[in-house]
This record gives sequence, C-alpha cells and structure tokens, in this order.
Amino acid sequence: MKTLKSIAPLSLFLLLAICPLLLQAQERPMGDGLVVIKKILNDPKQAYSSTIDLNDDRKQLIMAGQNYQTNYGIYAAIKMAPSSLGSNYRTLEQIEFEIVNYKPTYFIGLDSVVVSTTRALDGLTFKIYTKAMSNTTAITMNKAALKDIHFEEGSYLHSERYLNPMFPQKDANGQVQFMEDGEVVCMADNGLAFDFEFFYKDGDLVVRREPYDLLQLGTKTYLGEAPSGMPGKRCKQSFNKIVF
Repeated sequence: MKTLKSIAPLSLFLLLAICPLLLQAQERPMGDGLVVIKKILNDPKQAYSSTIDLNDDRKQLIMAGQNYQTNYGIYAAIKMAPSSLGSNYRTLEQIEFEIVNYKPTYFIGLDSVVVSTTRALDGLTFKIYTKAMSNTTAITMNKAALKDIHFEEGSYLHSERYLNPMFPQKDANGQVQFMEDGEVVCMADNGLAFDFEFFYKDGDLVVRREPYDLLQLGTKTYLGEAPSGMPGKRCKQSFNKIVF
C-alpha cells in the first residue's frame, strides 16, 4: 500500500497551525470560563445561513453532507435557559445532535462532537465528527459538558463536520496512530467493506487518496478532466442564526 507524498515544510506548518487534526481534536476539551457568542456584522460567510428558533424544541437542521455516495442531514434539538447577561441572551443548557441518512450506501453515524472555543470570529464551534457504519446516530451534550455558554439574540451557531476513516489503526493502548503529515493511519478495508473515501482500489492496487483539503481550489486539470472522487471535506461548515 502506497502512502501519501511528503508535504513541504511550509504546508505542514500551516496544516498544524490552522487545521485541527482529524480525530486528535476529539480529545481536546473546551476550556473553562464564560463564553459569549456575540452578533457579527458584515461577515460574508454568514450571508448564507439558516435559522435556529430557540422557542421550538423540535430537531432543526443545522447542516447537510455527502460521503460514500450517501446524503445525510445533521439535526440539533437545543434547550436554553435565561442568561445572567440579560434578556438579549440565552444560556445553552443541552444540545442533542442526530444524523439522518437518505438513500445510503454505507450508513453514516456520529463519532463524537467537540465544543471548540479557539475560533476567532465568534468564539465557539461545534465540531461534528462522522464515520461510516457507526452505530451512533445521536449524541447529547448536557450543561456540564457545555460549560458556561451564552448566545446573544441574532448571533450564529457555527458548526463544522469532519469525516473519520472507517478503519483507523490503533496502538496497544487504543490510541489512534498518525502519519508524519497529520493524517490518520488507517486500513483500506476489513474484509467486508472498503473505505473508498480514503482509498482507491483497482484489482490488487490499493492507494491512499490525497487529502484534497490541502490542495488549492482552481481550474487545474489532468488530461482535461477535473478532479473527482476525493474525500468530501470541503463545504464542511454551517452558520445558523439564533432567534428567540
């Protein structure tokens, strides 16, 4: 099995400094302290968004994705309480994430959800890790896991989704192994299913796909054909405006 080509030192530095490592980020807990999600004006990334109505306790769509030729939606049921910051704020008490598959090849499940407070724009991101053939379809985070989070009315709930490989390799202590470029060491198959989001297979030839999130978007083609079939990590974030 061939491995990925080595990444230039500058690219590797940018990867480690900017992008959270796949799976490894799941082990980073949110820091303690007050987190206030404020309104952000004139942000072009938030020009395309949906709305979360905190007066409604039903599951509301926060993002959609496509992997393994499977379309799926990720929903959230959110419980809020009055905030000590005033009537224009609400405190996040509980959030339940659920994934729904539509016409699946492999069923996509939830691997984990992490609350990250490292984002500079509005201070908080829900990182939603998905995995094919996971039996987990719902994850609930309670007040203890959410710490002290307050949303201002008109602010945005920001989410990012990440795809984990189906068959990650672990050491004797059960820790996921990583390559030098930060990608997860994983197997192409388990004898029953093939992970075609992370590998190519043609007969006996099995090749790891290049992590195309590291590639620059553009018009570059090979023999006149646009790149296709690479792991679906782009278009991985969503903004949902908070109203109550």
